[in-house]
Amino acid sequence: MHSLVELFSDILPWAIGLVVGFPLSLLLLNELILRTARGGYAIAATLRVVRNLLLPTLAVMLFVRFVIERPAEDTFLRLVQTLLWVFVLFASLSFINDVAFGSAREGSWQSRVPKLFRDLTRFVLVAIGAAVIYSEVWGKELQGALTALGVGSIVIGLALQEPLGNVVSGLILLFARPINLGDWVVVEGTTGKVIEINWRSVHIETATCALRIVPNSVLYKGSFSNLSRPTPLCTEVIDLSFSYHHPPNKVRQVLLDLMYSTPSVLAEPAPTVRTVRYTDGAVIYQVSFTVARQEDLGEARDAFMTRVWYAARRHALHIPVSTTSEAPVDLLCAFPQFQLKDGVEEDLVTHLKVRSFAAGERLMVEGQHLEGLYLVLRGSATLSMRDETGVEHEIARISRGEFFGENATLAGGVSDLTVMALEDVDVLILAPEVIQRVLAEHPRLAREFGNVLEVRRKAIQSARKLRFQE
Repeated sequence: MHSLVELFSDILPWAIGLVVGFPLSLLLLNELILRTARGGYAIAATLRVVRNLLLPTLAVMLFVRFVIERPAEDTFLRLVQTLLWVFVLFASLSFINDVAFGSAREGSWQSRVPKLFRDLTRFVLVAIGAAVIYSEVWGKELQGALTALGVGSIVIGLALQEPLGNVVSGLILLFARPINLGDWVVVEGTTGKVIEINWRSVHIETATCALRIVPNSVLYKGSFSNLSRPTPLCTEVIDLSFSYHHPPNKVRQVLLDLMYSTPSVLAEPAPTVRTVRYTDGAVIYQVSFTVARQEDLGEARDAFMTRVWYAARRHALHIPVSTTSEAPVDLLCAFPQFQLKDGVEEDLVTHLKVRSFAAGERLMVEGQHLEGLYLVLRGSATLSMRDETGVEHEIARISRGEFFGENATLAGGVSDLTVMALEDVDVLILAPEVIQRVLAEHPRLAREFGNVLEVRRKAIQSARKLRFQE
């Protein structure tokens, strides 16, 4: 009877502790997991491992060892202990990974550590942990296990030559570091961004969001280009053709100005334009410009090539594949207020110009010399001015049938306004002599022209006065 009481007194605390402590621990872990998951903490994954694997195994081990009192040499108890220590090792590695790398900020040293290096470190720690568990839990010497492991490694190595070749190639790439995560590379004709480096392969995301998987051995044995080395700057080279009728220096200057005004194109290193060769129907010019990152290249190329078309029309540069546009005199006569008298159209042909601008381009900059009066044939634009502090204020919007550049009729002919295209805009430019002739022949138009001048002058004065009062 006495021995029975002693038995219950020995196992009762453990039994009560398991019955009460195990459910309570689960509740606390569940609450902690919910809070960390809502807060976006990476450690929530480690807490799930503790709740689902480590805690139940610990409860089983305590029950077997202290409640039913199995001896320390019991095989089942050793299996449970082995499983427990494996889960402890797994949870510890998961915790280190979550704390060090799970919430790493972009650009930090943690984000730059290759996944392959983390996997290699994890493998080494698991191997050391397995050796310690084998020795401590089962009481075995490590020498025999290492001998068996060496023989087994030879057999496995012969059977898995190609996969192991990728692993070894991956390790060489890891230490040589010819590529890093985030680098843009060209491999076997595929251009993309490196998003993962693992034991077997390198994952490359192309510009079309496709995933290209390249084995490590291919990169190790073959050749590839790293577009992010030695600097992330990326240079684009484009060939363009223009007619023989245009002086090369004029074409080169137009293209240079266009590149300097294109978003994302860097002023340093400076864009270049070279005359490279002559063909049967055109002169070939090679333009090159640089952007800060590979990701900016597509947008910059699109913006530049789009603006080439508008610039060619603005400066009357003929691209051999382009088509001729409507005669400027016909466009002028489409405006009722500019009906011309018979017999004068031919005199005006050399004084009329058609220009095209893309959305977002500046048609006119404040202080710029005016070629003449600008008639809007298509699209819309904003008229704005800068105050004393350099802040722009929009004073009006114009669309088809309206005009700007009225100061061309005044001495000096300088614009008071900046004009920005809201959408694609076509304008017809009337030279100052054309304006004077038309106004002389149409008194009603002269009065209307004077009214517009007065309205815009008052708008500019009001904007300046408002800014002064503020």
